[in-house]
Amino acid sequence: MKRGAVVGIVGGVVAIAAAAVGIWWFLSRPQTADAAAGEYLRALEAGDYAAIETMAASPLDDAVAAAFSGAESHITDPRIVKLDAGTDGEQTVVAEVVLAGDEHDLTFTLRSSDGRWLVTADSLAAVRIDTTLGGAPGGGDSAWIGGALVPTGADIAVLPAEYTVEAAPRGILSGSTTVPVSSDRGVQTVAIDTTLAPEATAAAQEQLDAYLDACAAPAATVPDHCGIRVPWAADLTSLDGIAFRIEERPALALSADGRSFDAIGGVIVATATGASRTGGTGAFTYRADDWALRGTVSFVGDEMVLSVR
Repeated sequence: MKRGAVVGIVGGVVAIAAAAVGIWWFLSRPQTADAAAGEYLRALEAGDYAAIETMAASPLDDAVAAAFSGAESHITDPRIVKLDAGTDGEQTVVAEVVLAGDEHDLTFTLRSSDGRWLVTADSLAAVRIDTTLGGAPGGGDSAWIGGALVPTGADIAVLPAEYTVEAAPRGILSGSTTVPVSSDRGVQTVAIDTTLAPEATAAAQEQLDAYLDACAAPAATVPDHCGIRVPWAADLTSLDGIAFRIEERPALALSADGRSFDAIGGVIVATATGASRTGGTGAFTYRADDWALRGTVSFVGDEMVLSVR
């Protein structure tokens, strides 16, 4: 091989090696705070929770992910206004964004960690949801924000976005609103005026019917909290068991404030067996044409719960 060719090849190898060193140097440079801030804002704009999660300085709560997954809309047109260096290697970022058609200032903090800038937990926005039912404080102990079921009357951390807030349980309580949540407003309070949904009575009746079926199961004694009286002692000296037959279920009505129910107009037949007062074993049948139950209603999580008095 000619010497000139060898020199040319060696020169080419040196050039490639130099280029590789340049790429390595570029990729290994520490990330700048400005670049990290831009990356975070683009992830918020795209609704890219996976990218946001990788930039979090501490693990995000599952409710943050669920809420963001069901966000109504995300920020648009983000623009970094300034970065202020703080203590402990932190940078405070102020950005201008558009959310739900309005301009907002978005403030968040970056912390340096192993050559990367991560978003701190105190950069999350916060919302507090209060509900009323019938014009008074009440309703459920939970509400929906985006795709997350969260407690009412508490400060809930969420990512900046526009969210639909709904009363819970869905299908039982009606009431919703849409709210843009950003870090420039502190803790945002959202009030939902809730009402009983048209489907609430049918759902309550279904729950009560299951309870009535349990009340009407064969039993050794008269079941408690079932609205049933069986005067077996008038005919028997001792009771061996009772068999029930439901002829008509009590019809349930919810109170206007959703806190109680009345179920009336039921018909139930009970056959009691045991030692007859006239001797031997006897069976006697009793009929109640005014079977009724009453109780309270509560809304727990995404469920309605009836409690019979």
